[in-house]
Amino acid sequence: MRAPAAAIAIVLAFAALADGAARAELVRVESVGSVPLAAGSAGGASARQAALEAGVREAVERAALDLASQAGASASPDSVRAALGTDLLVFASQFRILEDRGERAPLLELSPAAQREYVVTVETHVDRSRLRSHLQQAGLLGAPAQPGARTALRIAFEGVDSYPLWKRIARALGARGGAVRPLEFARGRIVAEVETPEQAGALVGRLGTGLGADFEVRSVGMDGDTLLVAIAPRLAPEPATIPDAAAVEAAPKPPTR
Repeated sequence: MRAPAAAIAIVLAFAALADGAARAELVRVESVGSVPLAAGSAGGASARQAALEAGVREAVERAALDLASQAGASASPDSVRAALGTDLLVFASQFRILEDRGERAPLLELSPAAQREYVVTVETHVDRSRLRSHLQQAGLLGAPAQPGARTALRIAFEGVDSYPLWKRIARALGARGGAVRPLEFARGRIVAEVETPEQAGALVGRLGTGLGADFEVRSVGMDGDTLLVAIAPRLAPEPATIPDAAAVEAAPKPPTR
């Protein structure tokens, strides 16, 4: 007798999940999550959930910093955190509360507005393979690209307010022969796909060199699979003011001894 199609679909779905779990590189991390509670704010289940998510974020950030350290990367903790973005739950295979410490006087939350804090201890299984891939895409692990191999990198350029500036960006990025394809145009923002053999950090550095001293170019992290790059004109230094000779002559002289 043939199995129903629905049963076959369920079996295939479980097989796909099992295969994905086998490929994942999971590491168990224990962390403490806390959230501040202002006077009169609601605690309970909502504060408990927020503390749980804070604990997961702490675990993912620690795993990311550990990967960067093992790779010998010189990325700062702030740049690693910025590259992770705001949705850190995508790097957690599973998580749970080990200890619910509940509300207490603030020890971890130092904000002046924190009258109380909600604290939990969290167990998180972090997917290091996904985390490593994300940090490599952001250019923070220093992994060299294969010689001659080009990949399509999606970049959102923030602060691009004129077409001539976009043309300068496209020329700088295409100087090594890779295609530069604009995908979205909006006020002050252009999203493009760039074919390059470089890591994101090297590409951003080359863009800064190509635009010259007139612009400041910096990576500000990842939004999903899109690298965020901020471009801002450098302000010219104000000219030094030469004091008026008459004013200098009229200024009181220090007493002589």
